[in-house]
Amino acid sequence: MKRTKTYSIITGWVACLLLLMLAACNVPHVQEVDELNDKAYALHYRNLDSVRIYADKAYGLAGSYDAGKAEALNNLAFVDLMKMRFTEAYAKLDSVLKITDNQVELLVADIQFMRLCQRESLNKEFYDYYEKAQKRIHRIEEDEKLLSPRQRRRMVYARSEFAIVTSTYYYYVGLEQPSIKAISQINPDGEIQTDMAQLLAYYYNIGSGGIINTNSQKAIEQKEFEYLIRCYMLARQHNFPYWEANSLQAISELILNDKSRATLMHDNLPSFQYINLDNMPEQLLAGNLAQRSLHIFQRYGDVYQTAGCYRTLASCYWKIKDYRSAIICLNKALHDNPAIKQAPDLVASIREQLSVTYSAINNKQQSDYNRNIYLDLQDETRQDRYLTSRAEQLERTSKQLNLIIIAVALSIFFVLASLVLFHYLRRRKDSQGSLDDLLLPLEQWRHNNEKHMAELADKYEEVSEQLVINKIHLTDNKRKHLEQRAKISLVNGVIPLIDRMLHEIEKLKKGGESDAVQAERYTYIRELTDKINELNAVLTEWIQLRQGKLSLHIESFPIQQVFDIVKKGRMGFHMKGIDLRVEDTKAVVKADRVLTLFMVNTLADNARKFTEKGGKVTISSIEESDYVEISVADTGCGLTEEQQQHIFDHKPIHDQKDSASHGFGLMNCNGIINKYKKISQIFSVCEMGVESEKDKGSRFFFRLPKGISRVLLAFVLATASLLTAQARPTRASDKATALAKKDYNTLAGIYADSAYFSNINGSYSKTLAYADTCRYYLNLHYLQLRPKGKELMKQLGSLSIVPAEIKWYHDSLPMNYGIILDIRNESAVAALALHEWDVYKYNNSVYTHLFKERYADNSLGEYCRMMMKSETNKNVAVALLVLFLLSIFPVYYVMYYRHRLSYQFCLERVKQINTILLSDVSEENKLREVEKGVSDRFPERLLAIVNQIKEALIASVEENQKSQSDIEMLEDEVRCVEYENERLHISNSILDNCLSTLKHETMYYPSRIRQLVDEPDGQLEAIDELAIYYKELYQILSQQAMSQLESVKLVSRPVDITTLVSPSKLTTTFESPLISGDPVFLAYLFDILYLINNNQPLTVTAEEHQPGYVTLHVIMSTLTLSDDVCRDLFQPSADRLMFFICRQIARDNGESTNKRGCGISANATPNGVRIDVVLAKAN
Repeated sequence: MKRTKTYSIITGWVACLLLLMLAACNVPHVQEVDELNDKAYALHYRNLDSVRIYADKAYGLAGSYDAGKAEALNNLAFVDLMKMRFTEAYAKLDSVLKITDNQVELLVADIQFMRLCQRESLNKEFYDYYEKAQKRIHRIEEDEKLLSPRQRRRMVYARSEFAIVTSTYYYYVGLEQPSIKAISQINPDGEIQTDMAQLLAYYYNIGSGGIINTNSQKAIEQKEFEYLIRCYMLARQHNFPYWEANSLQAISELILNDKSRATLMHDNLPSFQYINLDNMPEQLLAGNLAQRSLHIFQRYGDVYQTAGCYRTLASCYWKIKDYRSAIICLNKALHDNPAIKQAPDLVASIREQLSVTYSAINNKQQSDYNRNIYLDLQDETRQDRYLTSRAEQLERTSKQLNLIIIAVALSIFFVLASLVLFHYLRRRKDSQGSLDDLLLPLEQWRHNNEKHMAELADKYEEVSEQLVINKIHLTDNKRKHLEQRAKISLVNGVIPLIDRMLHEIEKLKKGGESDAVQAERYTYIRELTDKINELNAVLTEWIQLRQGKLSLHIESFPIQQVFDIVKKGRMGFHMKGIDLRVEDTKAVVKADRVLTLFMVNTLADNARKFTEKGGKVTISSIEESDYVEISVADTGCGLTEEQQQHIFDHKPIHDQKDSASHGFGLMNCNGIINKYKKISQIFSVCEMGVESEKDKGSRFFFRLPKGISRVLLAFVLATASLLTAQARPTRASDKATALAKKDYNTLAGIYADSAYFSNINGSYSKTLAYADTCRYYLNLHYLQLRPKGKELMKQLGSLSIVPAEIKWYHDSLPMNYGIILDIRNESAVAALALHEWDVYKYNNSVYTHLFKERYADNSLGEYCRMMMKSETNKNVAVALLVLFLLSIFPVYYVMYYRHRLSYQFCLERVKQINTILLSDVSEENKLREVEKGVSDRFPERLLAIVNQIKEALIASVEENQKSQSDIEMLEDEVRCVEYENERLHISNSILDNCLSTLKHETMYYPSRIRQLVDEPDGQLEAIDELAIYYKELYQILSQQAMSQLESVKLVSRPVDITTLVSPSKLTTTFESPLISGDPVFLAYLFDILYLINNNQPLTVTAEEHQPGYVTLHVIMSTLTLSDDVCRDLFQPSADRLMFFICRQIARDNGESTNKRGCGISANATPNGVRIDVVLAKAN
C-alpha cells in the first residue's frame, strides 16, 4: 500500500512539473505572436510589405494559438485587400472563420468581408456580412466586461471600421442619409482617440465629401477642408503615408473648381502654404497634389487607390484642357493592373470620365462606348439585385409553415374549383348560347360601321390627293401668271416707243428743219420700228415656247388595267413573229393612268423594234414595300455599257438593220419620271433604268409609288375590328389629344422619345430643346399635383442643392420617374456631344442619383424585422385560410341564387340595348340610350358586353366626328385652292388670248411703217395716220390685258427665304432676315437661278444695305459674262427670258409690298456672275 501511495505521489508531481514546463514554453510564443501582430497592425497604413512579413512570422509562430493565428490571417487579408488580390483575401478570411471561436477576430473578419463586397459591389453578400457583424457586435458588447485589454483595443478598431465601411457602402449606392447615420456612430472624442490610424480614417471619410450637408456650399467646403488638412497634418506627424496620400487626393478634388479653390486659399492661406511643398501656381496646385498622392500610393502598393489617384490626376488635366494626358491617366487607371476590374464602382467612374474626355476631343465613338459601359455598370451594381436571394433565404427559414399554407391553399383551390365546375356545368348551355347571341348584333354593327369608316378613310385619302394635286397646279398657274405679268410689262414697253415715233412724225410734219435734221428723224423712226419689232419677236417666241406644258392627274389604280390595254396590241408582235407575254398582277400604283399607259406602250414598242423574229417580250410588275416596279424585258440585240449610260439622252439609236430611231420615246418616259419626282415626297421612289447585255437582250423598268386598293382596305378594316378606333394613328394626333386632355405625362413621354431619336440622329441641340419641353410638361404635371409647389425641374442647377425630382421621389409624388431618368440621360449625352460640361455634369449627377435612389432598397432593417415576424404572420394566415375554407359553402349558396335572379333581369336589358344598336337612329342617340340602360349592378360578363358596345359606340362617334371634321377641313382647303386655281387659270387663259390677239393684230404695223419710211417720197401723212391707228389699237388691246392683271392681287407675307431653298441647291447654308413676298415666286426665283447655273449649287449671302430691304447676293459659278452683258442681262431678249422673269419677280415683290426699291442686277466677278436681288424686308 505504501509503495502504491508513494508511486501515485511521484506520478502527480511529475505531471505537474510537465505542465509547468509546457506552460513555460508556450507563454513566450503567445507574447511574441501578439507583439508581431501588434507590429503588423501598427504598419497597416505605413508599409504593406512589413505588414506581410510580421503577419507571416506571427502565423508561423502561433501554432495552437488560434486567436493569434486568426489575427495574423486578418492582417494578411488586409494586405491582399489593399493589393486587390481578392481571391486570396477571401481564402484567408474563410480560414479565420474555421480556425477560431474568438468573437473579436471573427468580427474583424466579417468587417473585412464587408469591405471586399463593397469594393466588388456585391450588395447581397455585403448585407449578409453586415447582419453577421452587427449580431457579433451586440453579443460582444453584452459581455464586454470579460474582454482582455488586448481585445478591447481590437474592438476599438472593429467598431470604428464597421461604421466607416458601412458609411462608405451606403455612400456608393447613393443612400446619403444612411451613410451619414452610419459614420455618426463614431464619437471623435471617444475611444477612437486611442487608435490614430482609425482617427485618421474618420477624418478622411468626413472630409472627402457627402457627409457634411448643412449650411451653404462654401461652408461645407470649408468644413471638409478643415477635416482633410487635419488628417494630412496628423498623418505626416505620425508617419501614415496612406492617409497623407488620401488627404492630398481629396484636397486636390476639392480645389479643382476655380471658385472653390480661390475661396479656400483666401480663407486658409497658411494651410495651403504648408501643403504646397513645391511652390506650385494656384492653377496647377490640384494636379501637383494629385501627382504627389499618386507617387505615395504607388510606393505603398494600394492598387485601388492608385487607380483612383490616376482618375483624380486626369480630372486635373481635364481642367486645364490637356485632354490627351487625361486619357493617358485614365487608361493607366484601367489597364495598369487588371485587378481593378474587380471594383465596378471605380471602373464605372473611370469610364464616365473617359466618356467626357473623349467627347472633349470630339471622339464620339469612344465617348459613346465608354458611356455605355458606365451605364451598364450602374445597372449591374444597383442595390436591388439581392432581393431574390433574400426571398430565397426567407423561404428556407419558413419552409414548414409554407407547406402548411400550401396545403390549406390547395384545399381551398380544390373546393373552389369544384364549385366553379359545378357552376360552369349548370350554366354552360345557357351561357354559351345566350352570350354568343348577345354578341352577334355587335359584330353585325361593327361590320357595317367598318364599311362606313372605310368609305370615310377612302374619301379622306382622295381629298388629300386632290389637295396635293391642286396645290401643284396652283403653283404652276401662279408661275404662269408671273410670266404673263412679265409679258405684259414687255407689251407696256412698246407704247413709249410708239409715242416717240409719233413725236418724230409730228416734228417732220411741221417742217422748217434742215435736210440733215429730217434725215436724223427718219433714221430714229427706223430704229424705233426695229426696237418694236425686236420686242414683238421676243413676245412671239416666248408665247410659242410656253405652249404644250405637261399636266398630271394623279390617282390610285390597278396596274392590271394598263396591262389589259397593252394585251390588245398583241397582233403587232405576232405579225413580226414575237411572243408577247403580259403577266397578271394585283399591284396598285399612285400615278397618272394615261401617262403610265404611254410609258408601258413606249417600252413595249421599243422592245418589239429591237427584237428579232422568234424572240420574246415580257411585261411584268414586282411589288415591293413602298413601290411597284414595272418592267419590259426582251431577248433582242441588247446594249453596250456606253449605250446604257446615254440611253435616256436625245441621241439616235440603231437596231440590227441600222435603221435609225429618233429616241424621243425613252427621253419622254424619263422626263415623266422626273416630273413625278418634283411633285411630292411620295414620288421620291420613282426611278427609271435599264439592265442589258449585248446580244442577250434588255430589261427596261420604271418604279411608281404604291397606291391604295379600296376593296382591299375595306376588307382589312372589316377583319380587324379592334383597330378601327385607331385608324391613321399619328404622333401628332396623340400630342393633340394629350394637350386637349392636359395629359402632361403623355406629352412629356412624347418629347422624351423625340429627344432619344434626336440623339440617335446626331441632332444634339434639338435634343436639349426637346428636353426643355419635356421638363416643362413634367413641371406642369407636378403643379397639377401640387398647385402651390415650388420645386421645379431645371436644365442646370447647383450640385450642392437636392434636385427637384429627388425631392419629388422622397415625397412619393406619383410622377413618371422612368421619363425623368430618360430625359436626364439623353440631356447628359447631348450636352456631352456639345461640350456643355456644366449641363452634362448636372444632368448626369441627377440621373445617377435618381437611378440609385429609385432602385435602392431603403428598408433593409425593416425587412429583417419582418423576417423575424414572418412565423407569427404565417400562423395567422393559416388560421384565416381555414376560416375562409369553412365559410365558402354558405357564402356560395346565398350569392349564387341571388345572382341568378339579377342575371335574368340584366340579360333582358342587354337584349334591349342590342335592339337599339341595330336601329336606324344616329350613333349619338344610340350611345345616349345605351348609357341610360347600363348599370353597375350588371354581372361582369354582361357588363363586359355592354361596355364593348358602349366603347365601340364611343370610339365610332369620336372617330366619325374626327374623320368628318378632317374631311370637311380638307374639302374647305381644296375648295379654296380650286377657286384660286380656277381664277388664275381663267385669268391666264384670257391673258393668253389677249397676248395672242395683240401679237397677231399689231405685228404688221411696225414693218409697214418702216416700209413707208424707207420709200423715197416719205408719205408723212400715211405714216402719221398708220402710227396713230397702231397706237390706238395697241392701247386698246394692252389695256384689256392690263385690266385682267388688276383682277389678280399679289400676295405678300413674311417668308423665311432659307426654308424655301433646298440645301442641295446651295454650297453652304445662309442666314437671312424674314422677307415680305410670295413664297411661290421667291422659290421660283431660286429654281430659275439654279437651272441657269447648270444645276450646280449656288452661293447665297444676305445683308441689309438700307432700312426696309434685304439684299441677296447669289454667286452663279458656272456663268461667265462680260460687264456689258451683265448690264443688259435682265432686258427683254429671246435668249434671256428666264432672267427677264427674275426681274419681274423682283418688281412684283416691290409692288406687293409698296417698296419701290426692290430690283435685280448682275455683276461679273472672278468667281462667276453675282446676282444682286433687293427684296422687301418683313416688318
